[in-house]
Amino acid sequence: MSLSSGLIAVVALAYMAIMFAIAFYGDRRKTPLPPRLRAWVYSLSLAVYCTSWTFFGAVGQSAEQLWAFLPIYLGPVLLLLFAPWVLQKMVLISKQENITSIADFIAARYGKSQSLAVVVALICLVGVLPYIALQLKGIVLGVNLLIGASADATGSRVQDTALVVSLVLALFSIVFGTRSLDVTEHHRGMVLAIAFESMVKLLAFLAVGIFVTFYLYDGFDDLFSQAKLAPRLEGFWNETVNWPSMVVQTGVAMMAIICLPRQFHVTVVENIEPQDLRLARWVFPTYLILAALFVVPIALAGQMLLPGVIPDSFVISLPLAEAHPALALLAFIGGASAATGMVIVEAVALSTMVSNDMLLPWLLRRNNAERPFEVFRHWMLSVRRVTIVAILLLAYVSYRLLGSTASLATIGQVAFAAVTQLTPAMLGALYWKQANRRGVFAGLAAGIFLWFYTLVLPIAAHSLGWSLDLFPGLAWLHGNPLNLPITPLTQGVVLSLAGNFTLFAWVSILSRTRVSEHWQAGRFIGQQTSARPNSRSLLAVQIDDLLHLAARFVGEERARQSFIRFAYRQGKGFNPNQNADGDWIEHTERLLAGVLGASSTRAVVKAAIEGRDMQLEDVVRIADEASEVLQFNRALLQGAIENISQGISVVDQNLLLVAWNRRYLELFNYPDGLISVGRPIADIIRYNAERGLCGPGEAQVHVARRLHWMRQGRAHTSERLFPNGRVIELIGNPMPGGGFVMSFTDITPFREAEQALKDANEGLEQRVSERTQELSQLNQALTEAKSHAESANQSKTRFLAAVSHDLMQPLNAARLFSAALSHQGDGLSADAQQLVQHLDSSLRSAEELISDLLDISRLENGKINPDHKPFALNELFDTLGAEFKVLAQQQGLDFRVRGSRLRVHSDMKLLRRILQNFLTNAFRYGKGPILLGVRRNAGKLWLEVWDRGPGIADDKLQVIFEEFKRLDSHQTRAEKGLGLGLAIADGLCRVLGHTLEVRSWPGKGSVFRVSVPLATTPAAAVTAPTEQAGQPLAGLQVLCVDNEDSILIGMNSLLSRWGCQVWTARNRDECQALLEEGLRPHLVLVDYHLDEGDTGTELMAWLRKSLGEPVPGVVISADGRSETVAQVHAAGLDYLAKPVKPAALRALLNRHLSLVQ
Repeated sequence: MSLSSGLIAVVALAYMAIMFAIAFYGDRRKTPLPPRLRAWVYSLSLAVYCTSWTFFGAVGQSAEQLWAFLPIYLGPVLLLLFAPWVLQKMVLISKQENITSIADFIAARYGKSQSLAVVVALICLVGVLPYIALQLKGIVLGVNLLIGASADATGSRVQDTALVVSLVLALFSIVFGTRSLDVTEHHRGMVLAIAFESMVKLLAFLAVGIFVTFYLYDGFDDLFSQAKLAPRLEGFWNETVNWPSMVVQTGVAMMAIICLPRQFHVTVVENIEPQDLRLARWVFPTYLILAALFVVPIALAGQMLLPGVIPDSFVISLPLAEAHPALALLAFIGGASAATGMVIVEAVALSTMVSNDMLLPWLLRRNNAERPFEVFRHWMLSVRRVTIVAILLLAYVSYRLLGSTASLATIGQVAFAAVTQLTPAMLGALYWKQANRRGVFAGLAAGIFLWFYTLVLPIAAHSLGWSLDLFPGLAWLHGNPLNLPITPLTQGVVLSLAGNFTLFAWVSILSRTRVSEHWQAGRFIGQQTSARPNSRSLLAVQIDDLLHLAARFVGEERARQSFIRFAYRQGKGFNPNQNADGDWIEHTERLLAGVLGASSTRAVVKAAIEGRDMQLEDVVRIADEASEVLQFNRALLQGAIENISQGISVVDQNLLLVAWNRRYLELFNYPDGLISVGRPIADIIRYNAERGLCGPGEAQVHVARRLHWMRQGRAHTSERLFPNGRVIELIGNPMPGGGFVMSFTDITPFREAEQALKDANEGLEQRVSERTQELSQLNQALTEAKSHAESANQSKTRFLAAVSHDLMQPLNAARLFSAALSHQGDGLSADAQQLVQHLDSSLRSAEELISDLLDISRLENGKINPDHKPFALNELFDTLGAEFKVLAQQQGLDFRVRGSRLRVHSDMKLLRRILQNFLTNAFRYGKGPILLGVRRNAGKLWLEVWDRGPGIADDKLQVIFEEFKRLDSHQTRAEKGLGLGLAIADGLCRVLGHTLEVRSWPGKGSVFRVSVPLATTPAAAVTAPTEQAGQPLAGLQVLCVDNEDSILIGMNSLLSRWGCQVWTARNRDECQALLEEGLRPHLVLVDYHLDEGDTGTELMAWLRKSLGEPVPGVVISADGRSETVAQVHAAGLDYLAKPVKPAALRALLNRHLSLVQ
């Protein structure tokens, strides 16, 4: 019996129309599916695992040996029932890393290796193309049976059928698999259609099984009884189960469920919620058990009723032979569903790998990614669509080449064996931290070679009629030399996997693992519990730069929304001009990974991982952290100077070259090998002098003069005329602590313009009319040169601000640790105590230097906005007095404060900074006594700082207010600055509109003073504090709350040595636990920005409500914005800026202790 081709075509087109309608509905549905229904759809979509192999080929396997089909069903069932955590871990990791394919997964684990991603994609392509060809063969098999042709018929009609099927499936994959550029955006329509197909193929197979078992026979008992008595099956029952092959094939099936590209795509990439796996764990095994229920009855009935018919065709041939065309047509639809579902998902997964891991890197290398988002989106989607068509056409070619020489089951098993070569890399990615990229490459090379030699080559030789003796050792292997009870197919699988696993493990153990692989291993395996430091800015990259980078690939609107949401989750405002830290870099990588893949994203966003080649979880000691910071700062400096238009060279205090940029090499045209780290600068000066680049005179004289300037630390500026006519401006400046920085600027255009202007002016009276246009052009060139110079100065200012800000954070913890060590008392030797004092002095100097750099940068950029308001002068003087009295005691100086109850109108914060600079200079150079006092004059007050220092000569009174200017006679102290303090004070006075004056008597002392207007509001009495800076703190119960463990450790150590009882907590939950244990603190020190968006003011409000009393609190933060400080004060809390000064903290604790007592 046969059906007409027209009827088959109509039914097939109707079924495809239904598929298109379901997928279209899934994509266009405005609201997501309900969670329960979504979990069922996800669970059924996993049945894309059941292809035409399981629908047709399983029956064919059972017809050869009764239980040979069982491993293909048993492997996934065992994995999901007894090891579901493997898939759960894959899903969680993929969501964390924004994984788009199995190639992306493996490459991301092994250091985001681009080459490894390409290799995995090629293996998947080679292994899957025959598998797709197998599906086409299954569909053509069904068509041949329905139209009455032989199952293995060939011809133009059959070939046309396969080609048409390939093109229709390509159309479906393109329409519903490449609608979005971001492949991590779930294809809801495609998944819904796959779930529907899974239901159709299961119902079709069950319908045929029920027909055979209960219509042709009277149930299972009758069927098995007749089969055992059938003469033609006598030899069939004598076949024994090949247990070794069963075990191996079951293991291969378990590996395939995690390595098949289509299975990875539906299980991992298309997973919307990880909890959906809980239902799928039971639904999918149940589905497989139902699908396997009637395989044996159909195989037995086919052999009894249809002798001589190909066993793969029993599912359709039995209904046709019994004159049930409708059931045969349903079976055909079921088999077509099994094939098309696999082909669609496989094509989408392969196109993603090919486009992201093979074509996109080539695009980036050609610099074609610098294009608008819409253009890039159209290009990428077109690439994926063309890739889908190419993959299915290649599969069609594979189908034509395979012909009928191999059964469905054989092709499926060989393809399975190819894909399972990824298993060692997958298992190593999930569970073995020592696994590395070299081991994966070695294992894959060995496994794929053995797979091809032992499995593919014999099939190809058989189809071409070649003898196996042509290939060394192949005939011997197929002859089963060890007499093992296994088939050549099983033997080839075991050999290839054994070689793969062995080389993978051996090379991974013997080779060295890169730091980036250790980092990714920690993220995948779960042993890396602490996040990377998030306070370091990478190469002065701003958030706005990352935003523009992301916008080119995902669109401006989506990129901006993603960045704003990320900033909100961190509890910070979105400021595009802020320097990007490690968290922003990581967020950008995750955002782009959905479009480019993790390995291609690595080529776009280079996130340098600093530190030595070691286990990252071991890098917890302070020395290792300090080494990492130093390496990072060097990369930061090198990245900055490489992008400056001037040539830069830096020598250390030993006059050895330590840094330079590319422009420096271009200006001087040095030979290879001359410029290197550690090269004495004298050699380079001598080389330049011998070439005449230092001007007339002997080379040795030039060398001696330049070295003398550097040793004396003298700043100098000069110009040189090179023999080639270029004019180079040299500016040399000493660095604090020794060393020298030289900048070299090519000012040839400026000098040429200047000279041309002079020449034009000499004959101006005679040539006014004819030279007017020329003068205009020269003036324009001069203006542009000046603009470039100003731009270079602004880039210097931004560079200083960025570096200063990045270095401020580690000083907070360092100051706390040094202060704690200084209070250890008798626990330290005299030498150790002296070292601790030097350490604290150096840290304080570094903090002051960085603060000065920040202030001068903000002044130059005009970013300081004063907030004038009336306040009592005693509030300011009491704070300064408490802070500097401790310093006076340490230095043995006499410090006096004479305040006033009058109120003044100014910005208290900026005025305090001015007086701090006056007092810092007085303590640095004065001998005592030092006086901070007030003098009234008409409607204003003079705030004055007197000292008995060396004094300042009259001709130097204006010089001291210039930037980076310090008097030579004063450079005798151990603590040195940059000469910015008085320049900052002068700038702040101009911003506030106050007058600054200085008077000095050489050899007797100086007085610095600033005038402040009186407030018009009445004076208010302020009670002066009575506590002493050195008052013991024993008995004060302090609770410290901060999300940084290092800060908590330092604060606990310091406060404990002061006699306080200290409790620490990182969040609200840990505070609650301490309260339940009975803690009632006298004072709470809390960070402003805590985890999960919580703030210090919110936590204090909750703490006061929980305790039922207004417990005092101090908010500590590096966020010094006026609105933040105002918010803290409005909550009735004190504010202390980071990094915390131990003296200021001690004074604050003394004040609160007096209130407690």
